[in-house]
Amino acid sequence: MTSNAPASTAPTTAPAAGEHGLVLDERRAQLVKNVQDLFSSKPRLDIFEQDWKKDAVFEDPICIAKGDKEYMAQWYGMPKAFPQSETLSWKVLKNEPGLIEYEQVQKYTVAGIHTVKEMKSLVHIELDPTDNKITRFEDRWNGKEMKSGWLGLKLRSFNGRFMPSLISVPKSESKL
Repeated sequence: MTSNAPASTAPTTAPAAGEHGLVLDERRAQLVKNVQDLFSSKPRLDIFEQDWKKDAVFEDPICIAKGDKEYMAQWYGMPKAFPQSETLSWKVLKNEPGLIEYEQVQKYTVAGIHTVKEMKSLVHIELDPTDNKITRFEDRWNGKEMKSGWLGLKLRSFNGRFMPSLISVPKSESKL
């Protein structure tokens, strides 16, 4: 069913099929697709090799992960926490040198209890202008900036440092 409503009244969290905001070049479009694979609980080593700086920082409201050992553990932990995850909609809002921002709605199924949760995020990706690799990645739940209080920062940093002791990251992709 198609809507005849003017574009200005259409919700921005669920754009019509094929409407993904600003146009990205091929390299950046692939980077966003790879990020969506990560959000969909499908981490792969080649994504990190292709798109992430080794010293990149990943941040969300519960974690600050610095460096590949920490941020890869966060992404490889996703399938354990959310065995099913699907991007319902996304729209690129900023496409600037050194920056991509897009909003997305993700549907997560929580492991064990099978509860389904939809989460709106503003995904903020800072890139090295020389190679377009991620230097800083923020998943801003409901579009909100990260909290910067002392205790919150300490707890989020601890989470980033602790996760690699719980989650193993493969050294190479297994070929089946």
